[in-house]
Amino acid sequence: MPIKVGFLVGKDTDLVEDEKYYKIGDASFLEDMPDMYRVDPDSHEYLKNCAAGKKGKKGQCHADVAIPWYIKKHYPDIEVDIILPEEISLKRLKSNMVNFIIGYDVINAVFEGKARLNAMVKMFKGCGNLVPSYDVQEFIYMKSSYMNELKRLGVPMAPTIFAYKKDRTPEGLLNQIKERGWRMFVMKQSYMAFSLGFAKLSVEECEQNPSILKDYFEEHTDCPEYVVQEAIEGFVRNWETRCFWFNGEFLYAIANKAAVSTDDGVEQIVTGDDIPEEFLENAKRIGKEALKCLPQLRAPNGEPIPMTLIRTDVGCADSQVYDKDTHWDPAKKTFFLNEIEYGGTTYFIRHLKFDAMPLWARLYAEKAREIQAKVDEAAGAPAAKRAKAAGGAVLKKPAAARAPEVLKRPAAAAR
Repeated sequence: MPIKVGFLVGKDTDLVEDEKYYKIGDASFLEDMPDMYRVDPDSHEYLKNCAAGKKGKKGQCHADVAIPWYIKKHYPDIEVDIILPEEISLKRLKSNMVNFIIGYDVINAVFEGKARLNAMVKMFKGCGNLVPSYDVQEFIYMKSSYMNELKRLGVPMAPTIFAYKKDRTPEGLLNQIKERGWRMFVMKQSYMAFSLGFAKLSVEECEQNPSILKDYFEEHTDCPEYVVQEAIEGFVRNWETRCFWFNGEFLYAIANKAAVSTDDGVEQIVTGDDIPEEFLENAKRIGKEALKCLPQLRAPNGEPIPMTLIRTDVGCADSQVYDKDTHWDPAKKTFFLNEIEYGGTTYFIRHLKFDAMPLWARLYAEKAREIQAKVDEAAGAPAAKRAKAAGGAVLKKPAAARAPEVLKRPAAAAR
């Protein structure tokens, strides 16, 4: 009997049906995919939910849908259940052996109002078969959770102050910042995405105009915590390197420079051999250490399993940092962990120099089999059944079409 696996989707910023992907991959597997899973590039809604779809407009497929569709086409032992945001229900989630979050998650629900957020949290906590499990998700959403653990582990990060909802004030925060010796600082938020709530400010302007922080506090009063960091001057002019990990193993990386620091005002993205070796190797080193802060991932029956997708983003400082407790040499590059994200993040498949679609499909299919085997073993299933779940079925395509077991640094490649 096939393993029934759900995939929670909802991306509109991670294209696969795109000219960049066509140069490196084979998108023919998407030819028979129903248009209901494609997104209108203008409204950013699924075609089935917008006027453009009703008028026959062509949409585009994104990575979170493409991955399970590839599994559906190539892994007959997996019964794929693609779950759109409006289709999420406790009954639907529980009908699957496991549900992978690769698109829609609680952060999306934050933008849909408190009622929707509360409903999603209740379902995500109650279904018992989400991967990653809700405790892992929450650990990453609440940035102070993993950042405090990273600090304990000695992983370098930008000087940071957490402003918690229960006791923060604009005046108190500014005093803390001044006590640390900062001149410029950035404001970010937990339970947020897409750089919403981001602000870059100077101590001088906030002293001259107290309403700047006051207005920020009023506008974002519901945020559980602000993550306030000294602005690292070199961050925008150096590559930020994002490493992708699965089962704790490095897969690939992309590096980008912000539009504000490029000559043409356009964000630059490089992959694989185009990432300067110094940046890639330091990002891998710091990212590997950062993985140690995460809670143990568990199968629905509580059995420990290796972690699914984690992305570690590493920045670079190359100038003076004014924090009184931080002693980075301004004459040298200092690499530091900027952020951790998990399965609902951007995969950047179209930016790579190799076709990562077979890789991601294989990893999620094998993880589903691994979890099924754990569940069967705990339930006392016969050894033959456990072996079948662990081994899976034969691919419909030749083995040569598969990606290598672990892409440490793709030959020609690796956002």
